[in-house]
Amino acid sequence: MRRGIASILGIALLAGVGPGALPQTSPAAPPSAETMALARKVAARDDFFVMIETAASSQIGQIETGLGDLTPEQKVKAEAIAKAKLADGMNRIVDLMAEAYAARFTPDQLRAIDTFLQTPAGAAYSQRLISLLPTLQNLKGFDLSKDTLAETCVQIGKGCPAKAAPKPADTK
Repeated sequence: MRRGIASILGIALLAGVGPGALPQTSPAAPPSAETMALARKVAARDDFFVMIETAASSQIGQIETGLGDLTPEQKVKAEAIAKAKLADGMNRIVDLMAEAYAARFTPDQLRAIDTFLQTPAGAAYSQRLISLLPTLQNLKGFDLSKDTLAETCVQIGKGCPAKAAPKPADTK
């Protein structure tokens, strides 16, 4: 599936990471219908949904078990309810991701992303990207704000915790 890149972009954009996280100088105009359609197309192309469907299958089984003894009809009904709720949730995720994409990418950029995702290289990239996420665990302990403040405290005496403000390091 060619959905990994859209998933990563979506999660990052919804979390406020990336160019859209920078302060904007003026309020953005609402995206055009064309931009929203392109954004939905990119957002709907996502391995994230495959992962959700896989996890949901297990959860549906757990829900059914939690409901106790079910007749075959009740089991079918419970599964249908769960699948409808899953579809609704997935549609809401696509909507949120599309809004985030539309706010941050131009129609030309969205077309380019979509075109790339349809190529063999794009498919390979998105299929493998999701498997690279565990490497981000290597960033554990990285806190830009905390690390910067600690270093500015040492070097220029600013950003120090309230009780310990050392004198700036000699810059000679």
